[in-house]
Amino acid sequence: MSEQSENQLSSLRRELDAIDRRLLESVRERIDVCTRVASVKREFDIPMMQPGRVGVVQERAREFARAHNMSEDFLAALYDLLIGEACRVEDLIIDAESTAGDRR
Repeated sequence: MSEQSENQLSSLRRELDAIDRRLLESVRERIDVCTRVASVKREFDIPMMQPGRVGVVQERAREFARAHNMSEDFLAALYDLLIGEACRVEDLIIDAESTAGDRR
């Protein structure tokens, strides 16, 4: 590999690393909001699973994919993972709080 190609690759990898840091921070922020959503659901006795909301989020991801010439399947799968983690976190919060309330 030439020095020029190594420099170009290094530069591009630094860009990717910066994007990855922002992406990970965005995922952390999303989970943080989900914890607050879970608190509201717990407070008002709202079921954790909201299929209509899941559909809205999934469709928005598909529309984004179409608008940006990306794979709809990829973004749908990514959002399946994000939504799955949000549900896991919400369940923990809702169940923990209801269990704690039962002990009072």
